[in-house]
Amino acid sequence: MARNVQPSWAKEPITHRLEFVRQLRHEIANHAHDLAAGAAAVAGRPVAEKLISEVLPLADACRWLEKNAARVLADQRHNRKGRPLWLRGVSFCVHRQPLGLILIIGPCNYPLFLPAVQALHALVAGNAVLLKPAPGTREVALLFAHLAKSSGLDSRLLSVLPEDVSAARSCILAGVDKVIYTGSSENGRNVLEQLADSNTPAVMELSGADAVVVLKDADLDLVLNALRFGTGWNDGDTCIAPRRLLAHEAIAQRLQTGLSDSALNHFNVEEFYEENDAVESVSRAKFGLGVSIFSRDRRRAAALGERMRTGFVTINDLIVPTADPRLPFGGLRASGFGVTRGAEGLLEMTHPHVVALRRGKSKAHLQPLMDSDAELFSTYISAAHSQKFVTRWRAARQMVRLLAVRKRETK
Repeated sequence: MARNVQPSWAKEPITHRLEFVRQLRHEIANHAHDLAAGAAAVAGRPVAEKLISEVLPLADACRWLEKNAARVLADQRHNRKGRPLWLRGVSFCVHRQPLGLILIIGPCNYPLFLPAVQALHALVAGNAVLLKPAPGTREVALLFAHLAKSSGLDSRLLSVLPEDVSAARSCILAGVDKVIYTGSSENGRNVLEQLADSNTPAVMELSGADAVVVLKDADLDLVLNALRFGTGWNDGDTCIAPRRLLAHEAIAQRLQTGLSDSALNHFNVEEFYEENDAVESVSRAKFGLGVSIFSRDRRRAAALGERMRTGFVTINDLIVPTADPRLPFGGLRASGFGVTRGAEGLLEMTHPHVVALRRGKSKAHLQPLMDSDAELFSTYISAAHSQKFVTRWRAARQMVRLLAVRKRETK
């Protein structure tokens, strides 16, 4: 049913596809408490926590799509600028086309925000969505789908599946065009095995074991407060919650004392002497989701973060900055691949479809090659790409001569 209605949805102008998103944002505001209560009931969390961690960022994601989706998905035309000389007359346009049917396999820790944003990105891009909620989360998924329908979305475009893992497996066997999975690395590998036979693409948003790196000039009170927050938020059930603690040897003992006094003594402080050691430790870790760096020198911390091989870096904070709807979220290595959210996450729901055009009557490449063409081609490469100007100049003059000879030979 979803496949039948998706082509006509994809043909709708982006402005029309965004109409339901705008209305949905208002519906989210009207039913904020109900949505938060549904998400909170999954693991017995406070409603206030779910309002700020799931409902508010979901509404912000709607607003981001309203303002930016048309620009991100707009056709990209390439004419004369940057075109190689030998491809004179060639132009092309890159269209972002929907993939078709997207299967979203949601998590239980953030049962509303994560799958809902992924579903909205897929729908705005012109896809139909099958949403397989995690065990115990189907009620909040159904509430989200109901609000989307009330906002004008054809219910056939967003189907909420049963919670059982067999529901996702059946969809994969029947054929989907992409899978967006959020969950553990182990379960992610099981999903990838199912996708291998059909070469179905996927975004894998998997486990994290995020490190907190404390430089010697860091505000230790801020570090301790951040660690309390990060380990307690959502009862610690957050993929980007802090799991490792690396500290410069100059302040490691002071930090360890602070941890003991703050009931955070479950952290084992790993000392480093050189900042390069911290970079290597984070970059070679099994998981590569995120890292948080604490330092009073924000520029130095940012420069250090740029060298760390993780999906994202936060400076003097953790977890909360990733709720920014502009931020692409994803990891490396055992933490998965691909991204969700932001412009890059929206593009993940499409494929580039390129239409190229050749203007003009001259299409010399359609003629048979001649013995002298090897010299002509090598001369052109030298004229276009040699390092020294004098070499390029001489090659250009030689090319003019060779072209004249070729013209005579073809008469």
